[in-house]
Amino acid sequence: MGTLDRNCRALTARLKPGTHIIASIKADAYGHGVVPIAERLAASGVFALATGDFDEAVAVRRAGIAGKILMFGGNLPDAMGDLLEHDLIPTIYNMAAAEAVSKAAAKPTAVYIKVDCGLGRLGILADDAVPFILAVSRLPNVVVEGVYTHVPFGDRAGAAWSQGGLRRFDSIIAALAKQGLNVPITQARASAGALMGLEDSCNAVCAGHVLYGLSPMVAGEATMDGFEPILRSVQSRLIHVGRHPAGRDVAIGGLYGLNTAKVTGVIAMGVTNGLRMPARGQRASVLLRGRRVPVISVSLEHTTLDLTGFEDATVGELVTAVGRDGAERISIEEFAGWQERSPLEAIMTLSKRLPFRYRADSAG
Repeated sequence: MGTLDRNCRALTARLKPGTHIIASIKADAYGHGVVPIAERLAASGVFALATGDFDEAVAVRRAGIAGKILMFGGNLPDAMGDLLEHDLIPTIYNMAAAEAVSKAAAKPTAVYIKVDCGLGRLGILADDAVPFILAVSRLPNVVVEGVYTHVPFGDRAGAAWSQGGLRRFDSIIAALAKQGLNVPITQARASAGALMGLEDSCNAVCAGHVLYGLSPMVAGEATMDGFEPILRSVQSRLIHVGRHPAGRDVAIGGLYGLNTAKVTGVIAMGVTNGLRMPARGQRASVLLRGRRVPVISVSLEHTTLDLTGFEDATVGELVTAVGRDGAERISIEEFAGWQERSPLEAIMTLSKRLPFRYRADSAG
């Protein structure tokens, strides 16, 4: 996982010295496997890990990772005791949850408070944030360790909106300080803000996309210099080679009969593993022996290939859906493009039925 380490260093290089990195491992570490990724990130020295999934957070704890784990919002007040039992830091944005933490805590316990600075999803409204945070800070055994917000964007127009949210968040933190509450950890920027150089007065960023080598921006809106996808390849092997004579009644891929002889191959990957038929007007291919092979059809558990030019192909040969084979390469962006998805969406559909292999060397 050398690539993950390099992405962490690339992010650090874009931040002010001393800025904390809260590494997002939500959604099974963006589809890359939460426990191995969490172990590597913890070893790299990130300030904290963050996820919204309780089961994944517990799995990380059971793997022996003892550092800070911030739980994104989404837990009901009666779940706070369970979070504290596993030394997970709750996110608070209503008084019922804050009081539940106070009741469940046997000692001073850290919480983070989320402020809604415009996204409109979760968080205490910005207009109500200062009195709310001060009230939470006065509860027994509750320590406001962090205050954060989320103002994501995907293009330059959105960046201007996001910068306004950052300024509003800064004003909230300044108002708290005037009231005597100096919050140790403040965070408003995420991957997009770091890439685009937005400014705030916070001492932390919460990064997801860029750690995995993915851009949160639409194509061409931000450079990813120094970052590269940690997903290196998706591969399978031919489980069948079909040699179909001319005139045979073949229906796969809408052929419905052959005018000329055709050789097809099948790999044991399909919709259930994250592959899809190409969108209208798109063409999909995989790599075999360093050359491109067209995809004829994708079904639930199999993908059928056109092996024209590979008439001597044999069962067991390696097929690459994402990655490099010789001089040819299919990037995750290309793989996602013929499905008309974002790279992250494509990775998330590569289901857990695919076995993962992690490389610890410098190659990734």
